[in-house]
Amino acid sequence: MTKFVAVVSGKGGAGKTTATLNIGQALLGLGRHVIVVDANLVTPNIAIHLGFMNPKATLNQFLRQEKSLKEITYLHESGLSIIPASPSYAEFQKTNVQNISEIFEHLDDTVDFVLVDAPSGVGYDVSQVLKNSDEAIIVVNPTLSSMIEALKTIELAKANQNTIAGVILNMTTWGRNELRPEEVEKYLEQPLSATVRLDRKIRKAAYQQMPLNYIYPRCRSARQFRKVAEQLCMQP
Repeated sequence: MTKFVAVVSGKGGAGKTTATLNIGQALLGLGRHVIVVDANLVTPNIAIHLGFMNPKATLNQFLRQEKSLKEITYLHESGLSIIPASPSYAEFQKTNVQNISEIFEHLDDTVDFVLVDAPSGVGYDVSQVLKNSDEAIIVVNPTLSSMIEALKTIELAKANQNTIAGVILNMTTWGRNELRPEEVEKYLEQPLSATVRLDRKIRKAAYQQMPLNYIYPRCRSARQFRKVAEQLCMQP
């Protein structure tokens, strides 16, 4: 049975796409079959992160029944399979987010995990993703505003019957001018699954259009993403 895991954050720029790709790559390393879906139809980034600058077949076209599942699935050289959304504003305007459930139905029972890079915020488009997901991973930064938005996201996920599979504290510097991990756990009433620092290797991997967990699998941040993947594998 396929497990659908939405990677969500209350605010844009929290590092959701980076987390999605690297958890997916870590799951591959654990021998699981994975597909990453970019369900952020407004500002998609999955394809761009991996060097697919203008994919010819996208989730948008699938949702309009113009392309097949096979046509919109791309295999990256890292071994990770992705389904991108179109970066075109015109394509976004022609796509009905209410049809997003179609991709979930077609992917069911095809792989072990489908990781869904969800839109930011707590709007209708996020609800549609969570309505079709089994679990949610929350990505949060060590700031009070990020905490507040993450709390809303957790409530939205639970309202859509999602299990909170983990919380990733991302872009931390371990400095004095940010919330500490224990403060984040107390505020969100959730244990942290991983703490990922601001890491130059994450930037290097992004510049090379590769997942961190593919080219630097032994670095500290990659080990944190692997820890999240291992937790997903342990959950029933």
